[in-house]
Amino acid sequence: MMRKSFLLFVLIIAISGCETITDTVVLPPDMSEPEPLKVMTYNVYVGSSADPLLSVEDFFQVPGEVANIYNNVIAADFPGRAAGIAKIIGTHQPHLIGLQEISLIRLQNPGDFLPDNPTLAEEVFMDYLQILMDALRSEGLSYQVAAQVENLDIEMPMILDSAFVDVRLTDYDVILARSDVEISRPTSANYTNALTIDMFGLEIQRGYAAVDATVSGVTYRVVNTHLEATTEVNRVAQTQELIDILSNEDLPIIMLGDFNTRATEGTGYNMIISAGYVDLWQTDSEGTGNTCCQDSDILNPVSDLTVRIDQIFVRNFHHPYTVVTQTVGDKAEDKLDSGLWPSNHAGVLAAITFE
Repeated sequence: MMRKSFLLFVLIIAISGCETITDTVVLPPDMSEPEPLKVMTYNVYVGSSADPLLSVEDFFQVPGEVANIYNNVIAADFPGRAAGIAKIIGTHQPHLIGLQEISLIRLQNPGDFLPDNPTLAEEVFMDYLQILMDALRSEGLSYQVAAQVENLDIEMPMILDSAFVDVRLTDYDVILARSDVEISRPTSANYTNALTIDMFGLEIQRGYAAVDATVSGVTYRVVNTHLEATTEVNRVAQTQELIDILSNEDLPIIMLGDFNTRATEGTGYNMIISAGYVDLWQTDSEGTGNTCCQDSDILNPVSDLTVRIDQIFVRNFHHPYTVVTQTVGDKAEDKLDSGLWPSNHAGVLAAITFE
């Protein structure tokens, strides 16, 4: 049991311009110069790399390495980073936000994992969603949780202050909607395809959250996901599942998230494009659009993002529109006073104006 949970926890953490496009939204006849539709995706980062665990040769080193990861998460200061992310959100005030790696960390002290983990940890140590919602309120912003999906839930032991303590991580993807956005039909599901470790019979769950969101009289189907990072075969299968799930959707679709597929050469990326979706990033936008990844301790002095894996796609947008996209959270002024970046990812913001 201990070895199974260790392997699963490792994989959880490891995962852890303007142009006109004529591609349809039927606009209400009384709409005149509406506010641009603004959507954002942001992987907020759990706060640590799994590399030390991946290099362990003696299993009895695991509790110590888990404690190192735990301490790294503390040092990554999500409450401080949430305040920084809330300021970024406040600057742009998107109608809808897809968030990934929204974590719930719970503890049990003393732990009972080693005797077979009969009781799950329930003492909340850090609730990323609650922390971020509080930070948004502190900025005078009003957002609601429109939909969320629970992905993985894993517990394992660590050594803390010379004692065994159980630490439990539950991972979520969440859609936030601005309070003036009407929402309905929230759904969530895990993909049937999951990364498996056959020797131990383990599955690493991923999923998506979706909601109908009405902005300026137009209703959109908004979907947020975080696809498999470890293996392409699972990522591709999950991509196909998501494409199939949405294939009969008549509403305009906004599909966003951390797809873990590189634009524009990734297999998953090209599957999405071939399914009729439009990537809202423009090649003539300022900057490269790269979104991943800062150093694992997010203290690198200069942003060193090298790949674009966080994306916003749309389909069924038949009315002409203009779109301006930009990355957020990757400028020097976005850093905390401590030197931390808000996340190891940049967020992506798209502002869409219908003609």
